[in-house]
Amino acid sequence: MKSASQPLIVILGPTASGKTAISIDLAVMLGNTEIVNSDSRQLYKYLNIGTAKITLEEMQDVPHHLLDILDPKEEATAAWYKEEAQKVIGQIHSRGHIPMLVGGSMLYISAVTDGLTFPANRGMRKPLQERKHVKPSENLFIIGIDRPREEMMRRIDDRTAELFRKGWVEEVRELLRRGYTHEDPAMKSHGYREIMNFIQSGTPSQEKLVDSISKKTRQYAKRQMTWWRGDPRIEWLTLS
Repeated sequence: MKSASQPLIVILGPTASGKTAISIDLAVMLGNTEIVNSDSRQLYKYLNIGTAKITLEEMQDVPHHLLDILDPKEEATAAWYKEEAQKVIGQIHSRGHIPMLVGGSMLYISAVTDGLTFPANRGMRKPLQERKHVKPSENLFIIGIDRPREEMMRRIDDRTAELFRKGWVEEVRELLRRGYTHEDPAMKSHGYREIMNFIQSGTPSQEKLVDSISKKTRQYAKRQMTWWRGDPRIEWLTLS
């Protein structure tokens, strides 16, 4: 870090692994650090409970960027995100501060760390080239958060149940009252479309709904780890 001219820290890991808390602890310890969101669903306004979005209190006065910047009807792509994230990272460097990319959206993070390029048509989601890890850089520090499999599955189940207790269903009801539908881009977030269908049809039971969302989230966590495994730049921190 001391020898880096334009350092970029990345905190990544599967959903519910504890990235948010660790990023805040590290940012407070380092000082002069600003966090850049790399969770594609937390870009959206009004999606707070279901995305486990960090609260103002939890931020502990650490500046955060790229949160709540899109309307749920707006489309977000990795190409768009790369442009916005690089702009913010440049601004943070210009202040003499350290940018910290935090989240779990694999392609969005890779767009920045691997320098992916995309078609001129921003509606296209896939990069032009195959993803290949770039060589390690003295400016790039990637920390991966991992947990034993059984604990990871339990954390996902516990967090899904907790999101429902916090009012996830009511949050989705409010989205419906605002005129959003399951066709809007933001509703692709884990659980939102399923809860909308639950509200509108009454099926399945809420207990089965919670189980279904937990199962899909566990599957997503597995895909996340598959994406990152084998990247030699990642320093894995296994928590228990």
